[in-house]
Amino acid sequence: MGWEQYYGHEQKREMFARALQRGRLGHAYLFVGPSGIGKRSFARLLAQSLLCTRRPDGELTACGECSGCRQVLTRNHPDLMEVGLPEGKSELPIDVFVGSPERRGREGLCHELSLSAMQGGYRIAIIDDADRMNIASANALLKTLEEPGPGAVLILIAEDADQVIQTIRSRCQQLYFGPLNENDLRKAVEDQLARQEPGESQLPLETVLAGAHGSVEQALGRMNRSPDFAAAEKSLQDMLARPQWTAARLSKAAEPLLSQFGSDTSAQREGAHAVVGCCLKACYRQLVGGSTAGLSDWQRDHWADAVDLCLETGIQIDRRATVALCLDAFFQELEIRLRPTWNPSPVRS
Repeated sequence: MGWEQYYGHEQKREMFARALQRGRLGHAYLFVGPSGIGKRSFARLLAQSLLCTRRPDGELTACGECSGCRQVLTRNHPDLMEVGLPEGKSELPIDVFVGSPERRGREGLCHELSLSAMQGGYRIAIIDDADRMNIASANALLKTLEEPGPGAVLILIAEDADQVIQTIRSRCQQLYFGPLNENDLRKAVEDQLARQEPGESQLPLETVLAGAHGSVEQALGRMNRSPDFAAAEKSLQDMLARPQWTAARLSKAAEPLLSQFGSDTSAQREGAHAVVGCCLKACYRQLVGGSTAGLSDWQRDHWADAVDLCLETGIQIDRRATVALCLDAFFQELEIRLRPTWNPSPVRS
């Protein structure tokens, strides 16, 4: 994959291109934004560009053919390290950064970054799920951020910046990656589909894109959903748009959507994300359409609080052991935050 196959976030690419031209590339960046909108792909393309042996000085390009590019594409470049949440774990453990207890300080990401680049130039680390670091992991990484090795570039990736420990966050240049616009999302999905085995989607592409919230990951996940999936989403969103619902009724309305997923824990989490994402879209639609729907400023504030709740819950789903309890708490809190909007004027004490 090269920049010509990457869609969206043009301003970020231009920013890094200018930084290279001026010799002002930073040593630590924090990429923040929703899941599936291209943060990790951007980080890998940036790394590939920096490690491309044919890249002209000061340009952000990647030829895709040199030894450096091929090693990045096959995930075996000696100067590029990637870490993320281990399977079955809820936190990034300290061992990822400083090695196992038996070899602490002699292996792990921090040790690797202290070494000089094996092929000259940059030595790059991509840290996915940076919002899952615990205190011990953050403290281990902190020294590397404060005293990076020669040519070191760290790229941290997170969905929620507030969940990244403040001492880490303050030492990184933070960049927000928003959902893809409709045109970029369409191009990205069509490009992905062209490179996959042909298959028959049960949902029209327009329906897939409309419910993907600007996320390629979500769009591809929706391709083989049945028409009942779209109907269940619409039913849930319609209920949220009407006043006087209760948490219990909202929970009941979410059941048809949850039934589209399996019963194992992973499938339950995926279903919970679908429900919360559906609510997020409905709340956001109310928020941005408030000026034309006759909403007052205080009502819009409540819808903004609801959007924040949806985003917070999306993070919590992967951290809570019991998905059902997480959704129950979400529905109850959503009712609390939106109930005041059902009245024509705010209640004053």
